Amino acid sequence: MVLSILSDIFFSLPKVRRFLFGMLCAAAAERNKEPILSVLRSCVDPHKVLNALEISSGTGQHVVHFALALPKITWQPSEIDAQSMSRNPEWGLRDVSLLNSLANENGMYLEKMVDMPANNKCLLFRKESVV
Repeated sequence: MVLSILSDIFFSLPKVRRFLFGMLCAAAAERNKEPILSVLRSCVDPHKVLNALEISSGTGQHVVHFALALPKITWQPSEIDAQSMSRNPEWGLRDVSLLNSLANENGMYLEKMVDMPANNKCLLFRKESVV
């Protein structure tokens, strides 16, 4: 419990985190992490051991925040759409149909698309376990 509280305090201080770890810190990621976590909490059982792939992880701020909040989930950050990211790392992905197609090819389906506060979307894809 104490570790969790200290982690929350530490990770809520972007300037301190950036100074100590030399990490990039995107203001948009800081604003979006709680709304996205709220979507995740509404869709997953926090007591079930799961694997999650975060697409277009950018600075990694979200995946760190989610891992602390949902410790039963093993998080795998990833970076895709290099062309958009090379122009501006805050742009992220725009082509939902491409993501949907790639997901379907890999046995996943779009379970939920939620509008987020900063005029963006949270897409939750799911892959049913074969076990």
